[in-house]
Amino acid sequence: MNILAIGAHPDDVEESCGGTLAKYVKMGHKVFTATATNGNIGSATLPMDEIAKIRKEEAKRAAAHIGAEYICLDYDDEMFFEDKSARVKFIDLVRYCKADVILTHSPEDYNPDHELTSKIINDIAVMIPIAKIKTKSKPYDKIPVIAYFEPVHGLGFVPTEYVDITDTIEIKKAMCAEHKSQVAWMSANYKDALGDGKNVFDEVDIIGRYRGMQCGVKYAEGFRMANDAYRVVPRRVLP
Repeated sequence: MNILAIGAHPDDVEESCGGTLAKYVKMGHKVFTATATNGNIGSATLPMDEIAKIRKEEAKRAAAHIGAEYICLDYDDEMFFEDKSARVKFIDLVRYCKADVILTHSPEDYNPDHELTSKIINDIAVMIPIAKIKTKSKPYDKIPVIAYFEPVHGLGFVPTEYVDITDTIEIKKAMCAEHKSQVAWMSANYKDALGDGKNVFDEVDIIGRYRGMQCGVKYAEGFRMANDAYRVVPRRVLP
């Protein structure tokens, strides 16, 4: 299968489903990672174009840990809105990847970029095979299955599917560790929430253990499947 994991910002997919992506690769599937935005406000000191370049390079290095191809749609961070061109760009991305399965944000999350990424993916899924919608990449005869990973801190999210990532948790942590600029940014700007000097990716271990406890393994990632017409299949597509 071809797997597309798309988040709003560089680091979103690594933190949310990096362990699952690593398992897909181990099983022989093709994985793509993508971000809607380039993360260009993720620094208090660097120019926007410079921090965008840094964050995209970090995402590329993170993807390289599992041999995935990284793609950035290059929207401005926190100034990402839906219009016709955005829909077309998302359709072209999915067609380029020929995705059988898409992993993306939960429809309800703390950040508007997260929620919009999720919404557009769900909206355009049924448009993938439609030949009248023209993109650089050709249509293919499939509507991808969509799995939502949990929102930041897991608030209000009850998984319906779990993936045992006990054997890939260290790969996930290594992928997250590539995002050094995000660690610095979050530590400086969210001190009250994180605690002085705390690494934003510390929750990878916390939530991984918590979801693992729920399903009887050491580490797990939780998902909810999109329960919409033409996206439901009579088989498990998560590893």
